[in-house]
Amino acid sequence: MKKTAATHGTVTANGRPLIIEGVAIPVEFKELPVGQIILDPDNPRIQHAVKQKFKGTQVKQDELLTLVYEQPGVPELYATIRDNGGLMEPIYVRPDGRIIEGNCRAVSYLKLRKAKPLEETWKTIPAYIVPRITERQVAILQGSQHVAGKNKWRAYEKVGHLHAMHKRLGMTPGDIAKVLGLREHAVKQDLQAYDTMTEKLLPKMGGGNELQKWSYVQEFHKSKALADYRTKPENVDEFISMVAEGRFKKGEAVRKFGDVLKVPAALRALKKKDITAALSEVAKVDPTVNSTLMKKLKSATTLLKKIPAKDLQLLLNEESSKRIFAELIDALREAARTAKAKLN
Repeated sequence: MKKTAATHGTVTANGRPLIIEGVAIPVEFKELPVGQIILDPDNPRIQHAVKQKFKGTQVKQDELLTLVYEQPGVPELYATIRDNGGLMEPIYVRPDGRIIEGNCRAVSYLKLRKAKPLEETWKTIPAYIVPRITERQVAILQGSQHVAGKNKWRAYEKVGHLHAMHKRLGMTPGDIAKVLGLREHAVKQDLQAYDTMTEKLLPKMGGGNELQKWSYVQEFHKSKALADYRTKPENVDEFISMVAEGRFKKGEAVRKFGDVLKVPAALRALKKKDITAALSEVAKVDPTVNSTLMKKLKSATTLLKKIPAKDLQLLLNEESSKRIFAELIDALREAARTAKAKLN
C-alpha cells in the first residue's frame, strides 16, 4: 500500500478499479499538477447555468471556475478542503486532464493554489486517471455520487442528469433505476416533470431564479389526484400558465390543486386570483381542506361510526374509557353552544 499524504488517505499503487455494471475499469492514482486539470462545461450540475449565462458561446476555463464556485455549497466545500488540508476522496480525470467527476473539488484546489501559491499542498491534486471509460459509465459514476449518493446535487440538477442518461445515452427508465438504485416509477415521473419544466415553464419565465419553480412542476407530476388532468396537453399548459403567473405561492400548494379542480368556483378563483382565494371557495364545500380541526373531526366521526368490537368492549367495561367518551360528549355540547348549533 502506498501512503500519498496524511490528508489524502491510503490507496494502492495503481489506484483501485471502478466497478460499473459489472465491468472493472482500471484507474491509476496520481498527484496531478493542478495546472493540468480541465473543468468540464458539460458537467450535469452546471449545464443549465452554462446555457443561461453563455448562450451557447465558448466558455473559458476562468469563466467556468467562477461559475462553478458560485454554485450553492461550493464555497462551503472550499472552506472544508482548506481547513482539512486536502481532499478526503480524489477526483477522477481523463488522461488529458478533463475532469470526469470532481469539478467542485477541483475548483476549490484551483482557488487555493491562487490564494496560497507558496504552499506545496495546493500545487497538486489527488486524482484517479481513467484511461478508458464510456460516456454511459461516466454518467453512471456521476449519478451514483450525486443522484443516488450522499453528495447530492440540487433536485433539478439531479433530474437533469437522469434526462441526459435517457435522451443522450438512450437508457430506459428501467436501466437508470437499476444502475442507480432508484424506483422505475419515480424515474419516469421525474423525466416527465423535467420535460414539462424545460419545454413549457422555463420559456415563460424571465430568467433569474426560475429554477425555484421546479418543486411546483415536480409536485404536479407526483400527484395521483391530478393523473387524469395531466393526460390532456391543454391542461398541462393551463397549469404552467398559472405557475408562471404566480397563482401558487409555494410548490407544496400544488398538492391542493386536485381539491380546487373539484369545485368550479374555486378554479375560477385560482385563475383570477391565487390558490388562497381558490381554497376559500373549496372550504365552502369541504371545510376539511382548509381546517386541520375539521379534518380531524371528520376522521373521528368515521371512526366512531365503525367502532371495532374490542374498543366497544372497553367503552362498556372500562371506567377510564367511559370517562374519555363522556369528556368528548361534553366537549361537543360546549362547542355546539358556542357555535349556536343545535344537537339532536
